[in-house]
This record gives sequence, C-alpha cells and structure tokens, in this order.
Amino acid sequence: MGFAPVIVDAMSLFEFSACQDGWRKANGAEEEAEPPSWEEHLAMVRKVKGGAG
Repeated sequence: MGFAPVIVDAMSLFEFSACQDGWRKANGAEEEAEPPSWEEHLAMVRKVKGGAG
C-alpha cells in the first residue's frame, strides 16, 4: 500500500483495515460473494444430483 513501517505502527487495527479496504477497491479487487442461503444450497445440491435428495 506504500506506507512506511512507522506509519503502519502508528495506525490502529481499524485504521489499517480501512486503508486496506480502500486500497483493494481502488486497485480492482473483487468484492467477496455472499454465501447462498440454506434453501439455495439445497436447490444446487438437488440440481447436481438430478432432482434426487
């Protein structure tokens, strides 16, 4: 991210995390996908099994 070690040492965990999130967004990192709900999960399993289950 380009910070000098002394700057990172002076940051709180919250500040560093906010910088990291901003850096990731500015550099094209993809957002994490939401996990499927239990119902969506079961529907995908049934589809793979061919409707059984």
